[in-house]
Amino acid sequence: MLTIFCATNVPPVLIGSVRDLRAVWAAEELNLPYKIEWLDAKAGEHRADWFREYSAFLKFPAINDGGVKLFESAAIVAYLADKARRMIPPPGALERSEHDQWIYMALNTLEPSVFNVFLCDTFWREMAGVGAFRAAFLATARDRLQSLDMVLSKTAYLTGDDFQACDIVMAHVLGFIRDDAILEGLEHLISYRDRCFARAAYQKALAIQTAGKPAGAG
Repeated sequence: MLTIFCATNVPPVLIGSVRDLRAVWAAEELNLPYKIEWLDAKAGEHRADWFREYSAFLKFPAINDGGVKLFESAAIVAYLADKARRMIPPPGALERSEHDQWIYMALNTLEPSVFNVFLCDTFWREMAGVGAFRAAFLATARDRLQSLDMVLSKTAYLTGDDFQACDIVMAHVLGFIRDDAILEGLEHLISYRDRCFARAAYQKALAIQTAGKPAGAG
């Protein structure tokens, strides 16, 4: 069975932001049977040497799917969609490249600035000069979010009318935005985010992460 290694005992501000949520969300969307192996992030259980077999950099998430071991959330999302043959075009098709560009865009073009604003608003609030850092990151984020809003003015999801694997990654990146002012005027983007987060699979994955490790669970 598919095992997803997930973080438990994370700071409340990180609920909904830990990237293992992407893997659980994908498994729920795709109706794939899975189990979670919880690792206590506060206690550093993911820093154990044995975990490097699954995650080379000792980060969440990682999976073990009958001997297939992967880390990096977007790679896991794509792998699970390929396994289910749903929510992703087949490898080699032009549509696959068009789909995958949105995963790369989410991670490389958008996430760095959005995530750094999130850090400025949470863990870096007392850091000297944080205001200037935040302003610079915010300017980049707004520029890219405005371009994304233009794309989403023409389509319900990134590749068309159907929710796909790339939307899991993109929507989760948008979840780093905790200050509504950052999305001011970006109505298409707000509607897209809300549409993604309203999905039953997302709501279930979020509830699982919020609850964390149940008594007696591994």
